[in-house]
Amino acid sequence: MGSNTDPRENVEAFWAGQRPEQVPLTVYRMFTRVGEPGKWEALFRRGLVPVDSFCPARSEWTGDVERVVSEYDEGGLHWRRTAIRTPVGEIFSLHADGWQQKYMLTCPDDYRVMTYVAEHTSLSPAYDDFLARQKDYARWGVTMAAAGRTPLQAILVDWTGLEQFSMHLFDFPDAVMTLYEAQLELFRRMIGIIAEGPGKVVSVLENFTAETMGPERFARFHVPVYKELFPALQACGKIVGTHFDGKLASCSDLIADSPMDMIESITPPPEGDMALAQARAAWSEKLLWSNINVSTWALPPEQLRREILQRVADGSDGGARLAFEISEDLPGNWEQSVPVVLEALRQTRAG
Repeated sequence: MGSNTDPRENVEAFWAGQRPEQVPLTVYRMFTRVGEPGKWEALFRRGLVPVDSFCPARSEWTGDVERVVSEYDEGGLHWRRTAIRTPVGEIFSLHADGWQQKYMLTCPDDYRVMTYVAEHTSLSPAYDDFLARQKDYARWGVTMAAAGRTPLQAILVDWTGLEQFSMHLFDFPDAVMTLYEAQLELFRRMIGIIAEGPGKVVSVLENFTAETMGPERFARFHVPVYKELFPALQACGKIVGTHFDGKLASCSDLIADSPMDMIESITPPPEGDMALAQARAAWSEKLLWSNINVSTWALPPEQLRREILQRVADGSDGGARLAFEISEDLPGNWEQSVPVVLEALRQTRAG
């Protein structure tokens, strides 16, 4: 039997903590640029829901800050140099064939430049742009309000990389903390704009994995930000999701005590370290939007179907508070495997 329910309604029911007609499967919009559009539309008709993210705040630099990008070929590679120039100095990153070779921040002077940038960043509402993006994507998909990363995650993921970040915390912690405070003030302003604007779900793109931070720093630098700012979003009717795609067990109690509504991109072992049954036991009231491991997509069809249904049994709350997504990588066999998962999820229909 067919269904008259729009697949997007299943995602919206999941977000609201309600029992959807069936457990949803979503895919990040960026992955749907691979392959032929018609093949993706056929999957959308079968229940796959693409997800877009767009920031409803506009960011502009003041104080003579400018970005200068140059590209060149050298050593058989295509290089991209991105520089940020300010009155207090210049910082730059390097990419070769799309792979990062140098991060923006390598020394205390670089932190001084990035702190200047943070202090000379103007934010303003971009609500009309968000609504236009949402309308443009509404035929098949849903759009989340993108809030970026909290301060320490931005420093780690965007500007230093793990190895340098660890050394910087030891070698010049004052420079790191000065930038952290400047970024925190900027993030507060960002959250204020998002709280007052459109977008039911707010995506905080942490890319968090506990072994890079540890419980002590997570408790010191992440949890207070969540507790200060997420309630302001929730008071405006927003659902707040944090993109936690790594190992989480060592911080599970701290996560349980944090006010995010949803753990997005949670990935079971071997990439993560919490099976969905463990995550549901640890966070009984939170929504779990679970990435399906790349290795899982490679299972034979019948084994894949059984695995998905077992994860539904382990991670859902009677069919509620659970959705699946393709968020970390597009499986190479997506044309064959995605229909198998969609068909398995049809067996989760209410009634």
